[in-house]
Amino acid sequence: MEIWQQTLVIGLGLGLILAALIVPRSLKEEPVYGGALAQGLHALGALCFASVIPTTIVALILRGGFGTAFPLAVSLVVLAYLILLVFAAIEQPARARLAPRDDVWTAEKAKTSGL
Repeated sequence: MEIWQQTLVIGLGLGLILAALIVPRSLKEEPVYGGALAQGLHALGALCFASVIPTTIVALILRGGFGTAFPLAVSLVVLAYLILLVFAAIEQPARARLAPRDDVWTAEKAKTSGL
């Protein structure tokens, strides 16, 4: 196995650990409404993006140098962007179908709030 392949495998493995921490927190903060495909794309995009720094560090540790670290990092960022772009195309119509919330602060609410 070549250095760039080892780097990518190790970096994605470390990114998987980071994504396992990031994805549940992200879903708790902002739920995904686009179904299973949207959730899968969300997790995959988070995995690619979380793998950028570990992959870069591993490339430098394995002495792959800048010529290995930079292209892998840029490729992971571009891949994450493309995956999350598809995710957004699926998620946006699902969010548009949601009923608008009545949590808007109005002048009437301001007068009756007692603040």
